[in-house]
Amino acid sequence: MTHSEDLTPHIGFKTSPPLLSKLNSFLSAVAANDKKAGPLYVEYIAELTDHIIETLLLKMIEIAEVNSVGQKVISFCASSSTKVSGMLTSKIYKKMSPAELKPVADLWSTFLKNTQDDNQGDWYILTPISTEFGNALDAIMEEKGDATEYTPGNLDDVMAKYDQLMQIIIDTFFLEGTKVVKIGAITKKMLVVGVETVEKAVQAVLQKVIRPLDPAPFARFVVHTEQFYIRLK
Repeated sequence: MTHSEDLTPHIGFKTSPPLLSKLNSFLSAVAANDKKAGPLYVEYIAELTDHIIETLLLKMIEIAEVNSVGQKVISFCASSSTKVSGMLTSKIYKKMSPAELKPVADLWSTFLKNTQDDNQGDWYILTPISTEFGNALDAIMEEKGDATEYTPGNLDDVMAKYDQLMQIIIDTFFLEGTKVVKIGAITKKMLVVGVETVEKAVQAVLQKVIRPLDPAPFARFVVHTEQFYIRLK
């Protein structure tokens, strides 16, 4: 897809068949006032978490040609993030009624977008980002260009942009749903601790694995990020 100035920049993920199927099952259950909506949402978030962890963390092992120490860091971060997400999602949503989950379903319906107006293209789960941040990501891609090796002119700035990108993903796809439902004080505290765990995991990968990369693997990492940064109408 073209990074045209007349298209809105988004961050998100192309859906896999299982991911799209689980999301649609949840949306249909809420619409039908089906008591299974809560458990179906837990299943969907588990699939989404695996999808996101695979894209953001585990793929780094291949891209960065990570050594054994780095592999352990990434694998631990991935495992911790998955466990935290699963525990919190089940705690918050599993026993909710379809009526309570209606705002959550409405939220995910806004995230679900097709690349074509007739819905015959690819389905993505996306959130729009500011034009300013989209332009900053474009600048990183343009600086790299077609080169197979890439050393940013300002590494600190590039890493800050990737940290911001990861934060948007965490805030949107893990936290937005919790803002439209009622949760208790204890669960809120658990949520804060859980999100901090995921954030630290991502930070560890960015700083300990991605930042020190040689030019060739860093270039592959930049190319990889184009999978979850796109522009649409």
